[in-house]
Amino acid sequence: MAVGTTRAKRRLGRYVKPILERAALKPAEVAERVKTSKDTVNRLLSGDHLPRYPTFLAIMTILKATEEELTEGTALWERANVDAVVVEHASTLLSGYLRFRMDEGEAIGERSLDPMLIPGILQLGEYAEELGRRGLILTEGRGWTARGAAERQERQLLLSRDAAPLQLHALIDESVLHRVVASRELMADQLTHLLGVGRQDNVTLQMIPFDIGAYGAHFGALVLLDYPEPDEPLSVYVESYNGTKVVEDKRAVGMLTAVWDHAAQFALSPELTAQRIREVRDTRYA
Repeated sequence: MAVGTTRAKRRLGRYVKPILERAALKPAEVAERVKTSKDTVNRLLSGDHLPRYPTFLAIMTILKATEEELTEGTALWERANVDAVVVEHASTLLSGYLRFRMDEGEAIGERSLDPMLIPGILQLGEYAEELGRRGLILTEGRGWTARGAAERQERQLLLSRDAAPLQLHALIDESVLHRVVASRELMADQLTHLLGVGRQDNVTLQMIPFDIGAYGAHFGALVLLDYPEPDEPLSVYVESYNGTKVVEDKRAVGMLTAVWDHAAQFALSPELTAQRIREVRDTRYA
C-alpha cells in the first residue's frame, strides 16, 4: 500500500463523507461502534490512511450504506489499496513533497510557475544537488546531494512515459536564466537541457521577460496538476520556506489558478523563449 495520502484514498474519503452525513453520526460515534480508533475514521475521511478492508466494511455497515454504495465503495477501496505510483526512496521524502510526487505521477497535465529557479522537473541532477548543498532539502535527514540527480531523473521520465506522457507547460522568470547555480559551466549545460526538453511536443516552455516588471507572482514556485478524470479537482502546490504545501481551499485554488493564467499573458512565445535561452547561454555562459 502506498505511503501517506494518495488521490485514490482522497476519492474514497470524499465518497464516504456524504454517507456519514446522511447517517447523522460523528466519527467518534462510528469509531466506538466499530471498535476502532477515532483517528482511523478521521484519516479515512481525509484520505490520509486506508483502513483494512474488514474495518472499512464495518464502517460502511454502521453507516447503513446501500448495496450500491457498498459496491462502489469497495471498488474505490480496492483502487486505493494499490500503489498507483511508485516513488523511489519514498520513506525518506518529506510528507508534503511525497504527496506532490505521487500526485504528479498520476497527473496528465502540469502547469508550473517559478520566479526564482529552474522548475524541478527540468533540473539537471547537478543543479538539484547544488540546491541541496545550499539548503533546499526535500528529504528527511541527510542524503539529498547523493540522491538529488536520481530523483530529478525519475521525475523527468514522466515526460517520456509510454502511456500518456505528462503535458508540461512551464513558465519561468528571465532571472532564472541569469542566476548562477554551482558554476557557469553547469548553467550552460542546464540551459542546453532546457532547449532540448522544450522541443518535445508535450512540453511548452515560456519565459517572462525582465521588461514586464512586476506581474504579481513573486512568492515561490506554483504547480497546478490536472488529472484524466473530468470530475477530479486539480491539485495545487506552492513552495515556501516550510517546504511543498498543498492548497485545498476552493477560493485559494481559484486565486492561484488565476495567478498562473495572469502570468502566462506576459510570457514570450515558446519560439522567442528558446531564442532568449540560447542568447543567454552563448553570451553569459560561453
